[in-house]
Amino acid sequence: MERLAAGLYIGFRYRFPIIMHPLIWARRSPLRYLVLSILYREPRTGMDIMREIERITLGFWRPSPGTIYPLLKLLEKEGFVKHETRDGRKVYFLTEKGKEIAREFSFMLPAKDVDDVVERLESYVSYLQDYSREYGLSEDLKRKLLKISKELEELAGGSK
Repeated sequence: MERLAAGLYIGFRYRFPIIMHPLIWARRSPLRYLVLSILYREPRTGMDIMREIERITLGFWRPSPGTIYPLLKLLEKEGFVKHETRDGRKVYFLTEKGKEIAREFSFMLPAKDVDDVVERLESYVSYLQDYSREYGLSEDLKRKLLKISKELEELAGGSK
């Protein structure tokens, strides 16, 4: 167990939860990366972010305002997001620093459209190229990749 300050501890020890300050949780939380990824797509209000998380989780979870708004304030303080007021509502958007982080974590969200799917495929191809140079590919993986390649070629109007 690690003592942080003023008697606050972080983590779990022997399956017993340790109470920690909410701002510490927000700094380490995967939720921050989810919020940044959502804002990477388009600027949104806090309510829009809560609705999008509810949509992504198929209605299983809708974070409370007491979770989202302090996190947005923290992300703004850290320089990842800014807000502007439009029609009396705070609309949050990413700074360049926020875009750098969000770009790395945008895979957390389902693809929003076909262009997004193609962009992800390009990223995966780059990864597979690097991986194969370093570790090689098994025969089974090569067969699977050839099958996918043929299906994509047919889809793109190549050989039929």
